[in-house]
Parts: sequence; C-alpha cells; structure tokens
Amino acid sequence: MSDDARTAHDRRVAGLAAALAASSGPVRLRKRTSNLFRPREDGDRTELDVAGLDHVLAIDAENRSAEVEGMVPYADLVDATLPLGLAPAIVPELRSITVGGAVSGVAIESSGFRYGLVHDTVRELDVLVADGRVLTCSREQRAALFHGFPNSYGSLGYATRVTLDLVPVQPWVRLEYRRYSSAEPIFEAMAAECARPTCDYLEGVCFGPGDFVLSRAHYLEHLPSRTSPSDYTWMKIYWKSLRERDEDLLTVHDFLWRWDTDWFWCSRNVGAQLKPVRLLLGRKRLNSVTYQKIMRASRRFPLSLLQHVRPRTESVIQDVDIPVANAAAFLADFEAEIGIRPVWLCPFVVPNDSTSLFRLDPDTAYINFGFWDMVRSTRPDGHYNARVEALVAKHGGKKSLYSRSTYDEATFWSIFDRQAYRRLKAECDPEGRFPGLYEKAVRQG
Repeated sequence: MSDDARTAHDRRVAGLAAALAASSGPVRLRKRTSNLFRPREDGDRTELDVAGLDHVLAIDAENRSAEVEGMVPYADLVDATLPLGLAPAIVPELRSITVGGAVSGVAIESSGFRYGLVHDTVRELDVLVADGRVLTCSREQRAALFHGFPNSYGSLGYATRVTLDLVPVQPWVRLEYRRYSSAEPIFEAMAAECARPTCDYLEGVCFGPGDFVLSRAHYLEHLPSRTSPSDYTWMKIYWKSLRERDEDLLTVHDFLWRWDTDWFWCSRNVGAQLKPVRLLLGRKRLNSVTYQKIMRASRRFPLSLLQHVRPRTESVIQDVDIPVANAAAFLADFEAEIGIRPVWLCPFVVPNDSTSLFRLDPDTAYINFGFWDMVRSTRPDGHYNARVEALVAKHGGKKSLYSRSTYDEATFWSIFDRQAYRRLKAECDPEGRFPGLYEKAVRQG
C-alpha cells in the first residue's frame, strides 16, 4: 500500500472509530447496499456510516494478494485485478456483494471446490470493535477473532481492511455442460472434482426431478479460431442457455458476473425475463443492484406483482450446506416438502475446522444448495423456512444466516458455538452495543 493510500485509509477509519467511541448505546451500520434478506427492526440505534470504506488499497501481483477496505464491492475489486491477469480466489456471484460482508457472511462461489469459502482465502483482517479500537487479526495474530469473524454478521465488529488471496486467470473461459437425469451421478461427479480438480470452476443447477446440468469451466488464453464469446448482459439469459447448448465461451469478466444480470433467475419475479421488459430496462439496469432496489421498495410499498398474483405466499430465500454423501437425499426431501425450482448446486471443500462460528467437517466435501423464491402457503408464516431448517439438521448440514431464521435460542446455540461466541463478544463488545448473533439472525436486529 502506498503511503498516500495508507494515510487516507487511516484517516477514514479514525473518523469512524472516533464517532463510535463518542457515541453511546446500540449501534448499527448505514451502507448503500445490503445482501441480507431478513427484515430488521427499527430501533433507537446509532447509525455508523461506513459507505466511505470502499477503496481498493493495493494489489500485490507478485504475492498474489489484494488489500481492500471492507465496503469494497467485488465488482470494483475485479476491475482492479483483471488487468493484471488476477482475480480473487472466490468471487461471489453478485457484483454488489462487499468484501467485508462476504467474509463475515461465509460467502461462496463456484471455485469453492478448490479454495473453500471466502473467509478461507483471507490473510489478514482489521476489525473495528465497539469501543473504537481497530484490532488486526490473522492466523498468527488474534487467531480466535480471525477464525471467529466469519458468520458473525457485524455482531462482533466491522471489517475495515481485508487482505485476501488472488489467483491467476486467463482472458477467456470455456464452459462445458453435461445433463443428468438423476441426482446421485451429478453429486458423485462433484465429489470426484473436489477430490481431484480438473477444471477451474464447478457448479450445477437442478431444474426439477430428472433435470440436472453440471457446468465445468476452464480458462483459455486464446479464443478458438472463428468463434466469438456469448453475451448474457442484456437480451440473452444465461440460466436458460444451460439447457440449450453443450458448451459456451465467455470473457473472464462476463463469466465472473454471469449470474448477476438476472440475479441467477430471480429477475423473472419482476418480469425481467421477458424481452420487452429487458429492452426497456436496458443493459445498465439489468443487474442485482436494480433487483435489490425493487425488492426493498416492495417491502415498504405494495409494488410487488407477487402480492396480486400469489397473495398467500412465504418467501424462502436460503443457502444451505449439506455433506455431499447426503446431498441427494436432502434434495429429494426438499423437492417433496418445499418444491422450489431451480436450485443452485455449488460444491466446496473445507480446508480446516477452525472457523468457530461455522464449523464444518474438513473430511468431506459439501454442496451448497441455493434456492430463492416464494412458496404458496396456507400455513402460518415461517412454516416453510422452519421446514428447511429441519431438513438441514436431518441431513447433517448448516444453514447460512443472511436470510430468515426461525430457530429458538436453544436450538440456535446447539448449532453455533455459544462458548466461542461469548468469549469473542466479551473481547470485542462487552457492553452489547452491537446486536448479538442470535438477536441479529433470528430476532431481526
């Protein structure tokens, strides 16, 4: 990091620390975007404006690392690294996801079968804690906080600076698609790739029973002759292409953001899968930031078409991690009880079991199931989200906390390490100025 960048960064952080230290009572963040999908209660809290912590501080091409502020969106980080032939080892699927949010929220993407989750690629963190101190932590320094920060969701403090791994990339990506008619073979193929990778990115989609697509992606230095890359940034829809072709070519930039144009397939909930709507919105508005704005507006005002088309529904927006040996059985139960389609399938490995608040088994690969939709319901609100939690427990997995949770407190702390969290909370926030993890994840703090 240059001296000027360091000075400017230190000044920004010092201003936040001073504001935090000078205030009293409960605190929450104020920021431009959020990828949390659980409503939070209004309350009398000091709002800490962290939006200015959005600078890429340094790219070290020789050591393959990036040093960034916590609110840097991955779109900005990718723009800084690709000209150097590098990218973050894990690039979450939406441009608006921030580095600090991805670290504290156990984010994932389709290189996870090589590298794990985002926090597994982090080298060092600066965490702003409740009394205004900034604590630097790594695997060697304040290791308990370093390993406890993932899955803490701002309940311990906020990442002001993150150093993370970069990997070499090529200008182009070739994708190979293989269809499967049952669940077991696709999960067997994913497990084999986790054990001995042969491609650069790996993921799948379940479009319904008997309708699976496995996607393997490989870097290319040069395009094959007489070919041109596909463009899914406007009129063509990426997720539909998976069942229409056997292979594809994309620029590495467009590959990294292949899901962002349609927020996977969630754009269809606002009619954006229709050509006239896409034409009207234009290329610049077809992205996850636009859909976030629509979604948040629909919470305050009756704008959502779903309120009129499907008035009795429950929002089930979840990512869950299931051991690969149990993946097919989980999916069968999920189809029978919940029935959302499509479902994203993203395999990943666990380098170690040191992540204290989201501990997984390093001796098995996992499948992240992502499903984001509305379910017709005549049940009490929360029924289907609770059923998801029960299925995850049945099949030995864990559920992400970025969206709605219905756990009672005893069950919650039987899943997440209460003693480890209490020790970290006592160090970082002994007066409870930040909402606790259970309060934030379940009680909508």
